[in-house]
Amino acid sequence: MSRAAEAASTAMRVRLRDYLAAQLRPLVVVLAAIVTVTAPTAFYVLGMRALTVQAQVASRQVSDVIRSDAERRPAMWKYDAVKLIEHIRSYELQESVARVEVVDDLEVPIDPRYAEALAELDRTRLLWQVSDVVVNNTVVARVWVAMSTLELRRQAWLLLAAFGGLALLLAGLVYWLPMRAVGRAEDEIGALLARLEASKSELAALNAGLERLVEARSSALSSALAEVQEKEHRLREISAGAVELQEEQQRAIARDLHDSAGQTLTAIRINLQLVGNLLEQAKPEQLERVKQLAARTTALVDETVEEIRRAVRSLGPAVIEDVGLARAVERMCEDVEHRAGVLVEYEIDLGDRKPVPAVETTCYRIVQEALTNVIRHARAGQVKVEIRAGADEIEVVVVDDGVGIGGTTGSGHGIAGMRERVELLGGRFEVVAEGDGGTRLCASIPLRPG
Repeated sequence: MSRAAEAASTAMRVRLRDYLAAQLRPLVVVLAAIVTVTAPTAFYVLGMRALTVQAQVASRQVSDVIRSDAERRPAMWKYDAVKLIEHIRSYELQESVARVEVVDDLEVPIDPRYAEALAELDRTRLLWQVSDVVVNNTVVARVWVAMSTLELRRQAWLLLAAFGGLALLLAGLVYWLPMRAVGRAEDEIGALLARLEASKSELAALNAGLERLVEARSSALSSALAEVQEKEHRLREISAGAVELQEEQQRAIARDLHDSAGQTLTAIRINLQLVGNLLEQAKPEQLERVKQLAARTTALVDETVEEIRRAVRSLGPAVIEDVGLARAVERMCEDVEHRAGVLVEYEIDLGDRKPVPAVETTCYRIVQEALTNVIRHARAGQVKVEIRAGADEIEVVVVDDGVGIGGTTGSGHGIAGMRERVELLGGRFEVVAEGDGGTRLCASIPLRPG
């Protein structure tokens, strides 16, 4: 058992015993007092009542004796004390008679033996009773009878001593038995406290080990998380660079197509026009055929030039570099409205903020893909495009009143491509259905990704 456990056990034992002793002492004292006093007191009270009744009976007997003598000798009874005393002695009542008092203030003398015996007794140890001597309805004398309480008191004291010993024995048992039970309980509590403290020590050791393990795991997880975040940051930078590089390559390809193939085809078209002009001087039978061939070649060249222009526009929005994001989106909206016959409303507010090229290109591509999906699948009559730049991010919103998400998404590749572009730049992308059956597309992209 550790010192802490011993101290706790000792403190608990002292508190329990002190509490129980404090509760038992008054109870033991009261119990001892009740057991000691009750029986002797009852004995003494009953004995005093018995002596009182005995003295009262004796006084009545003496009164009857004196009344009988007074009736026989009306004139002489009060003066013949010797005969009166002999008469009383014949009834064996003299031992309790203290005196006989005549009403006319004459007192009958008592035998000197009994007078001395009564005088030796302490007045506080005498129990007095008085009876009137009534002759012809007249009180002629009073008889005073004294009973000694000495023997009763002696017996009461003996009984008090006996019950006092019994009370001490009973009080000792009442005090000892609970204290013994508490002592055993304290031993069990001490053992439980010892086991508890041992369990606490083991638990503290386990907790310390667990804390060290958790700290180590947390450190490892923090390092892994930091590494993952660093890799994610680098991946975003690489992805953004890849997107920007892809766009740059597409723009380079578009420029090459525009500069080389476009110029070549234009030269061919001019040459064919010259051929047509020269053939006007040819023979009449060949003229019409050459003109038709030149016209078909010119039309083919025109179609090829238009296809190359569309390819250039799809490969890289060079218009952003020329006129900026806001004006490029406006031109695209106006072109869609003119070609598809869909009412396109736009609201663009970039303020004085200049997104990086990758963000501008992504915003342009989102609007372009969204309008393409609306034209191909949504069968919408009205589209609203909003682009707003905040403090840290730019938000692109496209809302149409078409047939809903199923019609807007088509095969799903366009939506997936837009989502990938936005998430590569660390942004958020969502497509939700509007209450009236349309679709709402929303993209939020950081102005400075990574």
